[in-house]
Amino acid sequence: MGALKKIKARIPWGLIFNLFIIGLTIFLVVYFIFSKDGFIDLLNSGMKINVLWLILAVGMHLLNIAIDATILYLFVKESTPHFTVGNAIVVSMVGQFYCAVTPGASGGQPMQVLSMTRMGVKGANGTAALIQKFLVWQFTLTTYSIVAMIAKFSMFVGSLDFAMWVLTAIGFTGQVITIVVLLLASFNKAVTSKVIGGIFKLLGKFHLMKNVDKKIKNLDETLTTFHDCNKALNKNKALVVKVYVLTFVQLTVLFLIPYCIAMSFGNEGVNMFDMICAQSYVSMVSGLVPLPGGSGAAEYCFSQFFGSFFSPQMIKSAILLWRTITYYATIMISLPFAAVRKKKNTDQPSADSKTFAE
Repeated sequence: MGALKKIKARIPWGLIFNLFIIGLTIFLVVYFIFSKDGFIDLLNSGMKINVLWLILAVGMHLLNIAIDATILYLFVKESTPHFTVGNAIVVSMVGQFYCAVTPGASGGQPMQVLSMTRMGVKGANGTAALIQKFLVWQFTLTTYSIVAMIAKFSMFVGSLDFAMWVLTAIGFTGQVITIVVLLLASFNKAVTSKVIGGIFKLLGKFHLMKNVDKKIKNLDETLTTFHDCNKALNKNKALVVKVYVLTFVQLTVLFLIPYCIAMSFGNEGVNMFDMICAQSYVSMVSGLVPLPGGSGAAEYCFSQFFGSFFSPQMIKSAILLWRTITYYATIMISLPFAAVRKKKNTDQPSADSKTFAE
């Protein structure tokens, strides 16, 4: 048994998982380019692609990133006056990269918090801003998807096979649970402290965490600052309205990208509202799939919901262009920001930043 445990411990599971994701990504790209009715066949068919619509699609994605940085700036500026627009752009790009390359976008927010602490933002203030921002995103996306489902119920039902029903159930349940957990963490300090403190103690009993009492003390200090920041944010009604409006615009811009791709293929008869509704549903269902970028699930959902908007000869190329603009290009654009900068000042780190570093 001891030898077996040593062998298991030596297996680089993280590396294996990363290689699997890289392999899956390469396979999907090659498949959509070279398979029958893939991108090469589309080009060889003589069909003319309207490049201006593709440029507009790219512009939509860049606008999405700009709005993301703007919302981040508005939230963080409330607690940290010296936080600049330039800082917000850098932190937003850090989030874009690590959300794209980590399972379930789990690495984005922690790396953004680390990046902000290097800019002089307290860990608790940065975390509060990011959780508020994420809560607004999740609530707006879920509401958007529910409204889209009601408005286009027959279209959605007709697109759902058994696998899609399963993904729908998982995606919708995951979105609701996420919102409930974030609301609890944002507004009930006592319950949050007891739950996380209990988890810390349990991990300590199994020798999976060291310095449990110290970490619980740091947790209480961080939660106090965190909840004070949340109260201040929620008192600013103008800010709340502004970020919800901006998030709605941001989502709409993202959801218009498939429409721009359809128009570039000459599909002028497609309904813009129908495509926005379809994309909102794809985003909700594939967003919580625990793979970087929802690889596999995103492509499958797109093929199911957009099969009626693109012919069989176009759907693979549409998926390739959509993923290239919204996912692969995002990684390339944000890659230069992936390295978190060193802290500029020589001050000792605060209790807030210690909590997230430990």
